[in-house]
Amino acid sequence: MDFQARLAALTHELRPWAPLWSRSILQGWPESGAAYPGDWLAHARSLDEAGERRLDHGELVGAPPPSLSALMGTLQELTALPWHEGLHPLTVTETQGLSAKKAHELERVLALLAPRTGFIHQAVDIGGGMGHLARLCARTFGWTFHSIDRDAALQDKGQRWLAKTRPQGGDTLNFIQASVEDGLQPRIDPLFSGRDRASIGLHTCGPLALTQLRKSQGAGFVLNIGCCYDKLEAPRDFPVSRFGGAHPLPFTPHALALTTRGRHHKSEEEFARMKRVYAWRFAFDLLSRQRFPERGFVRAGDAPRTLYDGPFAGYARDRLERLGLDANMTDAELDAFEVSVRAETRDLLLCHLLRDRFARALEVVLLLDRALLLEELGFQVELLQLFDPRLSPRNLALIASRGA
Repeated sequence: MDFQARLAALTHELRPWAPLWSRSILQGWPESGAAYPGDWLAHARSLDEAGERRLDHGELVGAPPPSLSALMGTLQELTALPWHEGLHPLTVTETQGLSAKKAHELERVLALLAPRTGFIHQAVDIGGGMGHLARLCARTFGWTFHSIDRDAALQDKGQRWLAKTRPQGGDTLNFIQASVEDGLQPRIDPLFSGRDRASIGLHTCGPLALTQLRKSQGAGFVLNIGCCYDKLEAPRDFPVSRFGGAHPLPFTPHALALTTRGRHHKSEEEFARMKRVYAWRFAFDLLSRQRFPERGFVRAGDAPRTLYDGPFAGYARDRLERLGLDANMTDAELDAFEVSVRAETRDLLLCHLLRDRFARALEVVLLLDRALLLEELGFQVELLQLFDPRLSPRNLALIASRGA
């Protein structure tokens, strides 16, 4: 893949729409809503429940505005990435103690590693937790494996699990309690250096992914799957490549949070639940603006799931009590208020459904920038889809190799 051409094209498409994806809709309402083209909103308002759900899936129905149709088509084309096919089946014994998600991920990581790492003899896993990946790699490939994690309790559980399942001849797996940080770390830095060394990070959180890439400049092979992009900071963490620096985007905290949105298709029940949660949160925001204008934007916070199953009044009273506020309204008045703002809360929902269409593109921009950084460091780089996004939404893998 020509990462430079892909990044240049994506940033060119995204930049004019920054007022939509770089801002919080709710915090900036109603001015944020005014940034959405009128014909986009008119089309969205014309959708029934099924149409809304298809829009949430990234599909357009009916006769959408040409500008929306063209943009979505272009973004889908530019974010289409090749899939890694195949898996390394795990035995029943090997999957004991693993969630379905973790087993799914490990079977695909092992299959990806097998044909690419014949020259590797040692490996290090960042944020290795209980060492499941390290244990399986050590036994499958015969590597000496170092699993690094700062959580001593997780590593202790992993060592006990290893002792119970240790094969004849033992394992070549070491647990190292440490935090992987930028800067010199004489204890662990040598583990990342050497043409026969592999550096692996499976769902490295936020800036830890970038720390791994910087630590691994001397490695022979690097696999990184990032997550928690909302914990990044721009411009510290984007752009990181020289080419990316010439094609910047305004990655605000709101834009970074948008990149973490799940991609799997929601069931009817899941979509209905999402709509109810949004409706209650949006109505509460409009209520707080009306009753407590001096407080500005009020964060309602996460509420127990059961509150979304009942009337708005129950949800609103719980949130008001948590915030130490009194709206001086009866339950009947609170419910009547929610009914009165339904047209506006639906517009808020529709703006969110439209804004979500930028999420995958923004995520791919971050990873193209990282791919270019690795190319600039002299690696041969792949960017592949590895996991089923219904099980593991952060499914994009950066693979970098210097060869034997």
